[in-house]
Amino acid sequence: MKRKQRIREVRRKRKILFGILTICILCLSVVLGGIKLKQAYDRKQEEKARIAAEEERRRQQEEEERRKLEERLNVQINMDIYSKAAIVKDVQNNKVLASKNAEERIYPASMTKVLTALIAVEELSDLDEKIKIPVEEVLAEYERGASMAGFQPGEEVSAKDLLYGLMLPSGAECCTALACKISGSEEAFAEKMNERAKELGMLNSHFVNASGLHEEDHYTTVTDIMILLEQAIKNKTFYDIFTTRSYTTAPTAAETTGITFESTMYDKKSTLEVTDGEILGGKTGYTKAAGLCLASLAKVEGQEYILVTAGADGNHNTEPFHVLDAENIYSQIGAAIQSE
Repeated sequence: MKRKQRIREVRRKRKILFGILTICILCLSVVLGGIKLKQAYDRKQEEKARIAAEEERRRQQEEEERRKLEERLNVQINMDIYSKAAIVKDVQNNKVLASKNAEERIYPASMTKVLTALIAVEELSDLDEKIKIPVEEVLAEYERGASMAGFQPGEEVSAKDLLYGLMLPSGAECCTALACKISGSEEAFAEKMNERAKELGMLNSHFVNASGLHEEDHYTTVTDIMILLEQAIKNKTFYDIFTTRSYTTAPTAAETTGITFESTMYDKKSTLEVTDGEILGGKTGYTKAAGLCLASLAKVEGQEYILVTAGADGNHNTEPFHVLDAENIYSQIGAAIQSE
């Protein structure tokens, strides 16, 4: 009897102990769960604080960028320059910063070649293709005093070499060869030029030849040339050619080692650095009627700007007043940004 009572007592104590252990385990689980919940809550609060701090930093950064942008777009540019017409644009922000007689009709001279080159890179799929230099047309241009790259009438030259010859030394024979290849004749190519100009929104322009030789009915505005250049630099092939300073062709009929071209912007300038930037590329132009002209692209403080000027007094033998104007205006932009 006593033995059975002891067994029952042992079992009772075991149940009590098990109950106590169960309660302890439950309490420990609750405590650990509470700790985990507290840790999760703390982590969540820390994440909220981090996100809030990041958003505040981003807000302050955006506000600073907006402030700088407003200052950049409100740059005051002195347009007391040699050129009779000019326009300058902040490309990234699509903002014209200053202009002078921007809608007045001008003769574009060799700035015309920007359109010729753009059409060529758009139309020709193989720039290694050989193209014949037309004989009669080129001889006629030579007699009119057109600038030449150095290719011989009748020889075959790659489209790539013609494009560099068109852009850097401003070779008229290159324009004529490309025009005849694309459209069959320069007259037909001029029709294509006018069609492309209209597509681009160049509403105050009319072209009658591919090189820019003076004709009364061959005209534009600096605004239209700005529109043209802004579109042209979106084409990588054009951009690469336009921003090249020097280029050597394949061997030619006259030069067994090829012809080395230099951009006409550097005719009287060894460098084209401006305040906090540089002029990346440009297409010069000159006729007696047009004066000195320049369509250029510069990078100042990491931003790209387009400047088109026309009608500066002077000629190939004077100071390069069109280039001096570009250095002046781009440097004004750089100086204004520096002072922010």
